[in-house]
Amino acid sequence: MIRVLILLCLFALPPAAQAQEDWSSTETEVVVRGKPGVGPALWRVTDGDSQVIIIGVLPVFPKKQKWATKRVENALRGANRLITPADSSTGPGDLWSLMSQKGLPNRSTLKDGLPANLYNRYEKTAKRAGIPIRDFARDKPVWAGARLRREVLQKYGLSENEPVSTIKGLARSAGVPVKAAGRYDAGPLFKAVNAMSEEAGEACLSHTLDDIDFDIDRAPVAAKAWAIGDIATVRAHYQGSALMKCLSGSPAATATLNRSVTDSVTAVSDALTRPGKTVAVFPLALLLRKSGVLERLRAKGYRVSAPLD
Repeated sequence: MIRVLILLCLFALPPAAQAQEDWSSTETEVVVRGKPGVGPALWRVTDGDSQVIIIGVLPVFPKKQKWATKRVENALRGANRLITPADSSTGPGDLWSLMSQKGLPNRSTLKDGLPANLYNRYEKTAKRAGIPIRDFARDKPVWAGARLRREVLQKYGLSENEPVSTIKGLARSAGVPVKAAGRYDAGPLFKAVNAMSEEAGEACLSHTLDDIDFDIDRAPVAAKAWAIGDIATVRAHYQGSALMKCLSGSPAATATLNRSVTDSVTAVSDALTRPGKTVAVFPLALLLRKSGVLERLRAKGYRVSAPLD
């Protein structure tokens, strides 16, 4: 139950601050079109005899999408460690607050409270996906959207855990220790969501509906491109986090984004102090954005190579 609530609250991690990613021209000018079956794109960060091989991943990934794991298996062979995206946690008080405040006041309904055009769009999106919305009728807009999105992901076989879960499994099979880049308290994000004004909640629902449409139509295209290292196509079919759009400008969201980049850079820098190689898997949003992980690693003087076939 707790895992379900956390997924509802966080919508989609990794974090991204804007509806359209603020991509770094340095990173995304590289157009990689891999051959079918080659595998995902890899970045290599080196410092002397130490190296970190980085895999960038999408926010959602079709469970049935096949991809060649050989390149990643080769990278993991003999690695010191696999660094994974940061974990999140929350306390029981935050969960209680979530449950007690997710409903509309005075037993009112979403249909009565939303502008007609927004409710019609919400209803149309749910109908298109084949998801009944009766159970969400008395939720605040932000939670109605989050619950609808979760149902859509399940129905369409889209996972927020893949391909990271598969990569973790490959690491364990190779005897490589797995460690997250950090661990965050999700409490401030819970509080920021519950503190949304009526107008902000409606805007958040609109962002989430955009996200649902994107997931249905374009997430499979992005995943197919990811599987062969085609970063140009991935970039053209990439969608950031609905939650971070909802909280754009909030101190909690900004702090989470900044910390996620900083912790990822720190984890790579620490790995480069050890001889040999380490493998890391991070969200593409953190890697490729302006002032993102790759730009900061270059600024620290490390050599960062572009993905190659």
